Amino acid sequence: MLRPSCYARFIRPLVWVTTLLTGATLGLGACQHAKDEAVAPDPTIKLATNATLGPHLVDAQGNTIYYFARDLSGTNNCTGGCASVWPAFYEASPRVGDGLSAADFTTITTSGGQPQTAYRGWPMYYYAPANASGQHVRELPGEVKGDNVGNVWFTMRPDYSLLLARTSVSNKTSGQASVKSFLIDSQGRTLYTFAIDQSSPATQSTNCSGGCITTWPVYSTAAVNLPSALKNSDFGTIIRNDGAYGAGRPQITYKGMPLYYYASDQATRNKVEGDGIGGVWAVAAP
Repeated sequence: MLRPSCYARFIRPLVWVTTLLTGATLGLGACQHAKDEAVAPDPTIKLATNATLGPHLVDAQGNTIYYFARDLSGTNNCTGGCASVWPAFYEASPRVGDGLSAADFTTITTSGGQPQTAYRGWPMYYYAPANASGQHVRELPGEVKGDNVGNVWFTMRPDYSLLLARTSVSNKTSGQASVKSFLIDSQGRTLYTFAIDQSSPATQSTNCSGGCITTWPVYSTAAVNLPSALKNSDFGTIIRNDGAYGAGRPQITYKGMPLYYYASDQATRNKVEGDGIGGVWAVAAP
């Protein structure tokens, strides 16, 4: 058996060796962690900020990405010459930046058989206007010249509470179909107005109540974030008295008209079954 003094002389070098090995292991781990961080790939889709247009989607190089109001169905409706001006954006395996979720990105196939990336169901596009020579040249990183072109092209934002759609709508009174622009919510659900609210503005909070409000649920949102073709000053709020237990609840208005859903649209994107009903309900047109 080692005497205590001998034992101390024996164990002290072992402690030093163990400490050195532990330190070396931690150091290697830190180096590996730093190496992993250093090689993390940059996002291929991220957010950029514009003082006027707010946060919007761009590609890895900072090129702005747009949505087309006519694509409410989730399919690409920009064909022929349109496709030269608005090339489809495609990223096979998107890597998203802060503020974006990879689950919001999918791949669709255009009518020409080409893959295209979609964001929350909206096909994604670049803007490439023709130059003086007639050549289509994609705008430079950071440019947003494609926003609000024709009142149907807009930057893609993750925080829109309302958007503009443009598609064929069948009027239930006349039976006639026509292409209309109208408001939708962030999930692509159609919004409507009630003519009685215009003829009797003082009683708007009760003009549609009871069974009416069951058929035509109210639209409300905490924040109104809009595409550039719409003005914040056109939106307001009324307080209804038919909330839970008789409490007040808000309803968003557009140009003084309260906004509603239609229950028969079944809270489904690209359903527009309420236009013209009773001659008093219409899609909320800008």
